[in-house]
Amino acid sequence: MQGIPIIRLKRLKRMALLAGVGALVAGASVLGSAQANAATVVGTQAGALSISPATGPVTTTGIAYTTTTACPSGFNGSGIVRIVDPGTGATASISGANNNVTAPFSGTFNGTFSLAESVFPDIVGTTSEIAVYCFSGASATGSSEPVQYTFVSISADGSTYTQTTNSGPAATTTTLTASPSPATVGQTVTLTATVAPAAAAGTVQFEVGGTAIGTPVTVASGVASTTTTFSAAGTEALSAVFTPTSSTAYSGSTGTASLTVQTASSNSGIEPLAVTVPPVGSFTLTVGTGTVNLSVSTDGSTGTGALNPVTVSDTRNTYPGWSVSGQDSNWTGSGTAAGGTISGNQLGWAPTSTTLATGVTLGSPVTPASPGLGTTAAVLASVVAGVGNGYGTSTFGANLTLAIPPTSPAGPYTSSLTITAVTANP
Repeated sequence: MQGIPIIRLKRLKRMALLAGVGALVAGASVLGSAQANAATVVGTQAGALSISPATGPVTTTGIAYTTTTACPSGFNGSGIVRIVDPGTGATASISGANNNVTAPFSGTFNGTFSLAESVFPDIVGTTSEIAVYCFSGASATGSSEPVQYTFVSISADGSTYTQTTNSGPAATTTTLTASPSPATVGQTVTLTATVAPAAAAGTVQFEVGGTAIGTPVTVASGVASTTTTFSAAGTEALSAVFTPTSSTAYSGSTGTASLTVQTASSNSGIEPLAVTVPPVGSFTLTVGTGTVNLSVSTDGSTGTGALNPVTVSDTRNTYPGWSVSGQDSNWTGSGTAAGGTISGNQLGWAPTSTTLATGVTLGSPVTPASPGLGTTAAVLASVVAGVGNGYGTSTFGANLTLAIPPTSPAGPYTSSLTITAVTANP
């Protein structure tokens, strides 16, 4: 035979390898919010998982796993084995889903530690957690919980793996600094504790001479800080005690520092300063111009339209508040409706707005004839007095509705809607 596709066979092998790596990467993304923090133990049952063979080349295939416990109630739909990256906390699946997890169970890895190294290079030369994630649903669906776990160490050259027991919590260090240093009596001093590794979650209790300063401060990205003052000159012994959230993941640690507190210089003095800010600014009401022609319904019972925009500009730094209201006059007929009138109470509105300054609110809707806008003025927009209230520009209006009495003579009618502003509203 001629032309045996040797190169193609090599490509197929490489494609299979890449496919295996892809499966590990997909497993890492499936975990989502269940991902662990770097260097944190995620499982809850130490030593409840074992692998066979317990040691060998990282290229070993078909590694068997066995648990000593079942997946817990609520998470016994299925289980899958994952490796936890000690550097980032990301995970990758190294087995298929096992749907028989209501009793101690076993299965086989569908990936090798060599493939795991290609996904998480930082597992080489260190110890990584291998954990069973138990799911509420079959085939690794639903909510998950990491349960049975063990540890696997990869040799420094990345060639072999060995199952190990939990090596205990990771060590931490805490460094404490004070600023300014030295400080003077009565001066605000910032104490900063830096915890390493930065992934270690927990709190820091700051102390001076063994006495707590306030309550414990949560560590964020490896840093916690607080402020304090000292009432007397001298040398202060400061400490920052780190307490981890998980004592199985990290150990506690303490940082110390010495701060010299000096007496304020006698060659200095204090001069009180004062200023009175005068009232400034103005209030302006601008009412839209042009006649608002109401559109009448086909049965002639109502007329509707939109009020021209009303603008209030208030730049007063006294913030006295303000109120804008409206009242309608009686409607007077002309032409064929000469002599006819419609009460201003037949007009109602529903306030609207384009922009409202801080604290400004629209008035309540007024129903035509109940009571309407003729006899009593109604609030269009207002704001009560208060710092910052009403400052700036507010633009508002209203949707108008006129209830036309059936006895009204046919023809044109006009009225005047008076917009009034009160420039203070305590």
